[in-house]
Amino acid sequence: MITTKISSEYTLSIPVPFRQFLPPGQEVVIIADPQGRVIIMPVEKVGALLLETFGMWSNQSDLIGDSTVYMDEIRRGRRLNEMDLPSNETH
Repeated sequence: MITTKISSEYTLSIPVPFRQFLPPGQEVVIIADPQGRVIIMPVEKVGALLLETFGMWSNQSDLIGDSTVYMDEIRRGRRLNEMDLPSNETH
């Protein structure tokens, strides 16, 4: 663990081992978790993480089409099953 101090102007000196991750002018996101830990993360890292998860789901629309229509179909089918009624819908 490396410690540093926050100045009276609320600036933080980045210790040498971390400077490679946070160069001057770097735009960062600051997050405080429920345990009180403060996390400083470069904005492009957040973007990269979002792109990773987007890539995971990006082609799913080919499988299910419009997600609103898909959810309506699931809900409609569930209601019919709960009422023990046959579905008369044709697709």
